[in-house]
Amino acid sequence: MALKVVVDSSSDIPEKVKDDFIIIPMPVIIDGKSFAEGIDIFPDRFYQDFKHYSEVPKTSQPNPQDILEVYEQVLKEGNEVVAIHLSSGLSSTYQTACMVKEMSSQPDKVHVVDSLGATIGFGLLAIYTAQIVKDKSWEEAEPEIIQVRDKMRYLFTPDHLEYLVKGGRLSKAAGFVGGLLNVKPLLHLQNGKIEVFDKVRTRKSALHKIIETMKNDADEPENQIMAIAHSACPEEAEFLAEEIRAAIQVQDLLIGDIGCVVGSHTGPGTIALCYLAK
Repeated sequence: MALKVVVDSSSDIPEKVKDDFIIIPMPVIIDGKSFAEGIDIFPDRFYQDFKHYSEVPKTSQPNPQDILEVYEQVLKEGNEVVAIHLSSGLSSTYQTACMVKEMSSQPDKVHVVDSLGATIGFGLLAIYTAQIVKDKSWEEAEPEIIQVRDKMRYLFTPDHLEYLVKGGRLSKAAGFVGGLLNVKPLLHLQNGKIEVFDKVRTRKSALHKIIETMKNDADEPENQIMAIAHSACPEEAEFLAEEIRAAIQVQDLLIGDIGCVVGSHTGPGTIALCYLAK
């Protein structure tokens, strides 16, 4: 019996490792029509059409029945489920997953983890979890998974704050500050919720601040995987990657898209760096 890692699509796991995971699509509602992320809506078209939508896209948690079917398939194969879901501070998906666990045929073999994260940092947690659970019981693996989760640092800068404010993921007060004098807030996740980390004057300053913060608090970067995610700004993602590689030695540096679920709340032009902090 093995531990199989299940995630939802807000994990934005990069394409080159996506086949190693069971991914539950999350709904994205665009102009009243629902799409399943990774099935019939993808980042390239999503961001290309973003400015033409009549209203800001909305998101929803997966249907509980869809979650249950995935869990049951893993159980039917004689395995245990390690289900990691979008931060409880950003979505009700984790709470729903806990409810579905109790509905399953073997609740004692379904282990639900609150990622306290989103996008590629959540994806990194899943990647590390897949390594941790090899040849381990849940009791052995759980403390290591929680340790990785609690060390995961999320630093990101959006082009505009209006989408985060409209979606209720950032306070109006923080959004107001970001609109003053073209200030560019640097945001992070604190206990699974979005908060302002710092404020700078320009986009380039925000990217350099991300790099300086990482250099100061990354835990043994030469022994860890870091990840960059972006919403339709690949040139800046590559710039950030080049600057990081020039500044430090890192085991691996992944680059991927911010998916449609997370991108519905950040909008185009967001860039994020995720890594393990001290």
